[in-house]
Amino acid sequence: MTTAPPALLSSSPQQATSGRTYARARLRLGITCVGTLVVLSAVLLSTGAPTALLPSSSSWAWADAVWLMLLVALYSGLSAPFDLLGGLLLPRSYGRLIGRRRFARTWARGIVGHGACLVAVALVLLGAGRLGGNPAALAAAFFVACCLIAAQVRLAGLIGGVRREGNQLRASDPSFVGGIVGLPGLDRTMLSAAWDDETARVQRLRRESVRRSGSRALGVALALVFDLAGLAVALFATSASATSVAGLATLSLWATLWSFLGLLILPSLSRRAVSAADLAAIRGGVDPVGLARTLGPLDAQQEDEPQRNRLIEVVFHPVPSLDRRLRAIERGDTPKLPQPWHTARTALFLSWASLGLLSRAVHCNCGRPELWALFPGD
Repeated sequence: MTTAPPALLSSSPQQATSGRTYARARLRLGITCVGTLVVLSAVLLSTGAPTALLPSSSSWAWADAVWLMLLVALYSGLSAPFDLLGGLLLPRSYGRLIGRRRFARTWARGIVGHGACLVAVALVLLGAGRLGGNPAALAAAFFVACCLIAAQVRLAGLIGGVRREGNQLRASDPSFVGGIVGLPGLDRTMLSAAWDDETARVQRLRRESVRRSGSRALGVALALVFDLAGLAVALFATSASATSVAGLATLSLWATLWSFLGLLILPSLSRRAVSAADLAAIRGGVDPVGLARTLGPLDAQQEDEPQRNRLIEVVFHPVPSLDRRLRAIERGDTPKLPQPWHTARTALFLSWASLGLLSRAVHCNCGRPELWALFPGD
């Protein structure tokens, strides 16, 4: 490998790759949480448990809502130990002080808000399925996904207590980075209110390049197509349906397995967009050393892993390591926009529309409700 000139690499902290870091601890947590949900989903599907244990009636009854709330409560209970680890115990063990009471308040708000969203989505799908069958349920999921995109900031406020301050968003989690929000064509850039002026300037330029090039719209479109394709497979090729509580539970389990597939194949698309946005910022007038100076602290606040093994990155990380981003800029072989931006994590967010259960189980946001609707990123 050709050694890159030191101008950019020396502008950011370097760290030896080690299994005993906060980033690796979070990665192991995410693997365990995702693995638990995926294995459980596969076991329940293979045994036919939803059909055997849950109501299969296609007639309306008040018990439908009660059953759905019970299932969401069971999901929250299963996720609770992982949330406790990811939101409180791991950060504290690595010197990231989190108040117990603040965590408890934020987590309680998060599980109630996210749980209410899942119940609402389930009732919409159930109503559509009973009125018009699987095609109507698929159309309803598309409508719900569009509503999720349009209301992303409001959902971040409802679930995580994220506050809007003009064109900025404020959250207490240091990994919070805002994002590009709203339906494509009506979208806008929202920055973290915690950033200094230089970071805000660089990130605004990067994200405006992403937005105006159509990269964000492409990322949303691919994420939506991916999720709806999985929903269609589940509805038309398995025993899942949107006409009963048992059918919806089966659908949720299949959607969870489909989301797991997305975790394996979508991050590569997202990494290309990150590097392309870095190049766009430089072409827009950002000094490369200044870019490195802003990206270093952002990496420290999120993964805190400037260097990582390539295989680990390929499988688990939709954002390239800081070292790899800076080397790509040095070499000048960075792809150009448009590229599908934030596809992997957008697909996780939109999986709410198909009742997927992995959106808050991954390493970047497990136990961190402020990041459940607006994921971390570049």
